Formats: sequence, structure tokens, C-alpha cells
Amino acid sequence: MAIDQDNIHFNHGGQTRFTVTINHHNAAFLEGTTLVNSEGASLVSTLPLDHSLWHRRLCHHNYANVKRMIEEKLVTGIKLNSLAAPDPICEPCLAGKMHANPFPSSTTRTSRPLELVHSDVHGPLSVQTHSGFRYWVIFIDDYTRLWAVYVGDMQAWLVRE
Repeated sequence: MAIDQDNIHFNHGGQTRFTVTINHHNAAFLEGTTLVNSEGASLVSTLPLDHSLWHRRLCHHNYANVKRMIEEKLVTGIKLNSLAAPDPICEPCLAGKMHANPFPSSTTRTSRPLELVHSDVHGPLSVQTHSGFRYWVIFIDDYTRLWAVYVGDMQAWLVRE
């Protein structure tokens, strides 16, 4: 893989297999199409082709949307040979949603302003401000304890230069 200012080039065997263009929102989109890879088509899986398998193969995407993708034929190549109800307990999903314990309080402070600045971003908020913003960011100077809060639009904060 090679990345330049506006593109990501996916290479294999010394050839560029496909290229994606990075837009001003830092999202990448495939240019053209990819070739069908028949090398692994003859492999046999011993796992049942069910909703749980596709949930795992699709990076633990939620079951309702996996089921919708299959039923409405929104993707190609997904086959089911079992309609068994998925196990409602997916350990990787649960681990990913666990909250971390708070950091312990520090007994040390920095020795000058702006030596260490703490920050946090929050959003999207369920209710917009009068100006239509749904995010806020806070900055706290460790030395002076001075803090500043900015509300805004996440898209405006992520714009590339």
C-alpha cells in the first residue's frame, strides 16, 4: 500500500490492484472496479453460513443490518445455509462497548503554562444548540487550570488543508 496526498494505492505482487481517492472529508472512495478473485472460491468452510458468521466477518456489524443486507440483496456473495437465531451475546462486541475506569488522580503538576493541555471531544449531542451545533471540545491547561470550551460542527473541525 502506498499513500500520497490524495490517493491510497493498494499494491500486490508489484502491481497496483486498485486506487482510492481521499476527499476533503478524509473519506476514501474506490475508483473504478475490482477484479473477481477466484483463487479462494473453491475453499470449503466448515462453519455454518449463518447470521453470526456474517456478523463476525463484517467486523461485528449489528445483526439487524446484516439481516437487512442479506434480505434486501444489498450486497452480493453472502449466502446463508442456516437460519438459526444468532447468539445474543457476542464477547468481542461486549468488550468493545465496555467503559474504562477513570484515570487515577495525579499528584504532580506541570511547571509552566501550556506544557500539558488536556482535551476532550463530546458529541453528537441529541439536542442542537441554537446555532445548530452538536459537538463540543474542551481544553484545560494543566498548570493554570484555565479551560476553554468550543462548540461546533465536527465536519468543520476535520477539514483537511
